[in-house]
Amino acid sequence: MNPEPPLLPSPPSRGAAQELHSELIRHYADVLCMLAARIPLTPAASAAVDTAAAAPEPVFETSEPPPDPSSGWESALALLERRDWHAEKIVHLWLRPSYVLGLHVLIGVGVNLQGHRRIVTITECGPQDRACMEAVLDDLSARGLGSGMLLTLPGNVALRAAVSEVWGSRVWVQRCLNTVMAEALSGLDPAQALRFRHRLQQAWQLCDASQAQTSLRQITQDLTQVNRSSGRVLEHALESTLTLQRTGLLLHSDRGLRVLNSLKTLFVRAGRILPDGPVHQCRLRLCAALLELEPQLRRVQHSAYLSELHTVLNTPIP
Repeated sequence: MNPEPPLLPSPPSRGAAQELHSELIRHYADVLCMLAARIPLTPAASAAVDTAAAAPEPVFETSEPPPDPSSGWESALALLERRDWHAEKIVHLWLRPSYVLGLHVLIGVGVNLQGHRRIVTITECGPQDRACMEAVLDDLSARGLGSGMLLTLPGNVALRAAVSEVWGSRVWVQRCLNTVMAEALSGLDPAQALRFRHRLQQAWQLCDASQAQTSLRQITQDLTQVNRSSGRVLEHALESTLTLQRTGLLLHSDRGLRVLNSLKTLFVRAGRILPDGPVHQCRLRLCAALLELEPQLRRVQHSAYLSELHTVLNTPIP
């Protein structure tokens, strides 16, 4: 006999299915209510919540605008313009009109008795503005400069006249050897210029002023035969190139005191750290950069002899 097939459960009636559906809906509704329900807080937590709710919301102030860098630049210029040179004696001063960053300025860098280099002036001034140069020198005189000092200058006529007018014989004037050489040899061909350059350098290395003078006069005569205008340039500047020799301390002095190369190097270094800013504040920015560099500047060589040099410079020029 064939076995009988198992009995299958009879499908639920329509009413039972609806009841099951309603039960599921109520179940899910209860679950959602449980999830949405809040867990009761402890008394301490409840008090913290009440305190936080009662506390006023913090008020954040708007950030202040960044400080104006020009105020620092103006402070640097003010510091430079009120430096008192009565207490800090300046033995030597490099002074030169220069064109820096699109600006004509009169730059002055001094050396004190300890051999440290000091920024003296950075003034906007035309290369031939004698009145402006005299005003700068008058201001420096009022602050303690102008006597017992060696002054190295280029061949600028207006500056030389201003120095003569304001300081006269109170300072010893040394012509920059490099500018004299460049002016005197500019009209020669390269081979001749090289030959006379070596001769001039050898003469200027002589420590005895009379021997150097004799050698330079012979060079002037030979140069005049080659180029008359070059000979006149050297003849006109000859005596002022021997100023440091006449102190008798050339052997114990920094040879860099007789040239203006250090100013060019200083401008190059200042250009590397010059702060960005508008063109019309170029002088302020340059002043700030130079004063920032000042503590890093190298002391002059043989600084131990500067006090002796200062004593000689306070005597009349021979």
